[in-house]
Amino acid sequence: MNGSNITPHILRFIGLVVVQSLLLNQMTDTVGAYFNVLLYPLFILFLPLQMATPYLVLLGFAIGMAVDATVPSWGVHASAGAFSGLMRGLALMPFAPKGGFSAKDPIFAPARMGWQTFINGATLFMVCHIFWYFSVSYFAPVFVGEILKKTLAAWVLTMLFVALYTAMFNPKK
Repeated sequence: MNGSNITPHILRFIGLVVVQSLLLNQMTDTVGAYFNVLLYPLFILFLPLQMATPYLVLLGFAIGMAVDATVPSWGVHASAGAFSGLMRGLALMPFAPKGGFSAKDPIFAPARMGWQTFINGATLFMVCHIFWYFSVSYFAPVFVGEILKKTLAAWVLTMLFVALYTAMFNPKK
């Protein structure tokens, strides 16, 4: 990630934090506890495929902390962001072409992978993120039913927003 192509990532970071903090988190408070849309993990998903995992973890932690700074979640988003940075490679591995991703595939986006592959990869990535988020949020095995219900509801809503965001902004780099 050199200086010439870092601008889209910075703008995506800022834009997703603003949308998550000012719109989506407020909608959860207004609509109800089962209306959770976590769109900020797209920042991690759309980082370069060749980026090393430690950088993904740090950047995931950074965007999570930025979201946590606007809501009283005390590090839950930071934990989920760091976990997503760690898990991104494993979540996308089943969708890699034979021989793995190459430098000609800069990001995991429909423009590069096709919509079906993108949705499948984004689904696995988001399920990991959302499940971790609610697991850390509740932090007790006694709430496993609630964790699973909220994970399913949030995953469905989030994937609708992921498809809309990706179609609207069509990230290519």
